[in-house]
Amino acid sequence: MATVTTLEKAIKKRVSDSNISCRSMVVTVFGDVVSQHGGWIWLGSLINTLGLMGYDDRSVRTAVYRLVQSDWLQVQKIGRRSYYCFTDNAISHYEKAARRIYAGKQPPWDGSWTLVAPAFVAEDKKDELRKSLVWQGFDTLVTGMYAHPSSDRTSLDETLCEQGLKTDVVVMSAKTEDKHSQEAMKQLVKNRWNLDELEQGYSDFLRYYQRKSQPFTQRLPAAEKPSATECFLMRILLVHEYRRMLLRDPDLPDAMLPKGWVGQEAHKLVKHLYKRLAKQSIAFIQADLDNAEGPLPAPESSFYKRFDGLP
Repeated sequence: MATVTTLEKAIKKRVSDSNISCRSMVVTVFGDVVSQHGGWIWLGSLINTLGLMGYDDRSVRTAVYRLVQSDWLQVQKIGRRSYYCFTDNAISHYEKAARRIYAGKQPPWDGSWTLVAPAFVAEDKKDELRKSLVWQGFDTLVTGMYAHPSSDRTSLDETLCEQGLKTDVVVMSAKTEDKHSQEAMKQLVKNRWNLDELEQGYSDFLRYYQRKSQPFTQRLPAAEKPSATECFLMRILLVHEYRRMLLRDPDLPDAMLPKGWVGQEAHKLVKHLYKRLAKQSIAFIQADLDNAEGPLPAPESSFYKRFDGLP
């Protein structure tokens, strides 16, 4: 039986202390890893891998079963083994999330706001739309009106098409007219988007990862360098917690944020650390994770485009 390292114990403790659900972690593994390595994974590999983070066999099987029931995973049985892959529905959600998680530099803001009024959306569809808009960074500017400071409608248009709401929603573009309106809007954003709470969350995130990432970023003798397993586990945990932070982050442009916004520092840390973890974590993936044809294949070219380019 392999010896559990101090780093592996620390990662497992973080998962436990943060009460991270197995279901949510499975989604992270599929989005960050499996989607880039052929799309399919053997259930046994998933159980073994998540076991390193403290999840038992039953928890993983239950999480996978529920994700199949909710149209996030599809299953293929070959003999006595089961293999899983994202559904088309899950891929659509993943692609929207990936645009934010693995983003490079934020493009310059032209001052435009996208406004969404769910004028004719049926009551039983409003909550699903709201959740999708919040994930994309929208929030209620005034009652009945969602807003986001961007003219990029890619994810919004995909959502409206997928939910069959293209003719039920009014989408507008707007700009503030003068400096006073811009300052008033900045204060409104601070209040509506709960930036103080978000800032605290990012500060806690940074305190943990700036401390725990040191073995991965410092120059150490070969004998002391983190293993492929440690690099993989840190990568998954990092992406998972960052993804959860982004669920609360409206991805505002600099002009709408306080000076020295801590979220920008968090993004830089994630980008830097992910690049340091990539090579060794891939070594673990290709050695320890299997699909129906054997070890998972090398990552797709799209993987190397994350964070403006990986080594």
